[in-house]
Amino acid sequence: FFLSSFHPLALLQPPTMTAKAATATGGKVDAGTIAAPFRAEVREKVEALKAKGIEAPLLVGLLANTDPAARKYAEWTGKACRADGLRYELRTIDDPIDVEAALTAANDDPNVHGIIVYYPIFGQVESFSGA
Repeated sequence: FFLSSFHPLALLQPPTMTAKAATATGGKVDAGTIAAPFRAEVREKVEALKAKGIEAPLLVGLLANTDPAARKYAEWTGKACRADGLRYELRTIDDPIDVEAALTAANDDPNVHGIIVYYPIFGQVESFSGA
């Protein structure tokens, strides 16, 4: 089970114009329209798994900051996952230095099928390169 180019915010947008129509008219391409058949396929596959007694895939989000925008994005990720039958778990990390350990733990967990790390991890702290 694999999701490529997963963008939860785009998946929740209502469809307005097909890509073909937008290209022909020079209009805006709506990601929701493009995503709709992929989302339907995900829902079908999740339902097939559930029918076999297999839990839906679990996406774990790692949040190591207090940035309200990052938290909101994490919430939207969960909403998009649940809308398509996927499980989502947000794990908050108090100290950014612990991100590696949290990432390793999630990676080693056989119940976790995907991981997303929300940025910024180190907030306003200068990078190791000094920039």
